[in-house]
Amino acid sequence: MAELHAAALIWDAYDERKDGPAHMPFFYTALRYENWWGTGATAEQLHHLAITHGIPVAWTPPARVLRDLVDAGSSHAAKLSVLEAAEDEIRAHCHTLLDECTSSWAETGPEVGRHVLAARDDGHRQAAACLALAAAEDVMFAVAKVDRSQKYEGLTAAAGRPLRKRPWMVDTQLALAPIEPLFTQYFPERSNPIPETLSRHAVLHRLPLEHLNTGHSIVAIMLLVSPMRQAQQDAFEAEMDAAQYDEED
Repeated sequence: MAELHAAALIWDAYDERKDGPAHMPFFYTALRYENWWGTGATAEQLHHLAITHGIPVAWTPPARVLRDLVDAGSSHAAKLSVLEAAEDEIRAHCHTLLDECTSSWAETGPEVGRHVLAARDDGHRQAAACLALAAAEDVMFAVAKVDRSQKYEGLTAAAGRPLRKRPWMVDTQLALAPIEPLFTQYFPERSNPIPETLSRHAVLHRLPLEHLNTGHSIVAIMLLVSPMRQAQQDAFEAEMDAAQYDEED
């Protein structure tokens, strides 16, 4: 465990821009998400990005975009500017991730994701974002392992848990973290200001188009694809466990 811990700390410090290209170590994905390789960012930095700005960091966006997000100014507008500049790269990456969602346990999620990306590819940005937010909820509950009877309070509580102090394992809390700001309470009838970060309540209950800007539309699509790819990983691991039990029987 000590050797794995030491390796993880070294890998977190690897920044491709400064250190040049390098092959991903064989065991890297047992400890970190694959899109972190070469970012030079720690799990704590990426968790702060996710929990503060509601931007996914697990599976997507690609490493280069993550590096730019971490390095960008602390304002939410600065983070969105990075996403807007990299939209084509992020969209291509999301297509790749959806192609990896092949488990029979994934049900209809990947098909919905393909409709979302097809709408965005055809130039229907806000329509794609709305469909992504509508579809993401089921996937989020599944990944968070929260029963729907607990409603949004249970989902946001799961997303708001702190990082586990186990740097030698992939912390799936990073896949949940951006969910918390997405469900920030917003009551327009009380004259609440629209949250600065992407708000599902604002989009689905009021739909202010200025809130569903280019940056937030990109976030909405990633908020579907990121947990969907995590669900694929969870299903893969469950299927592997089931196969092992079958062999033992």
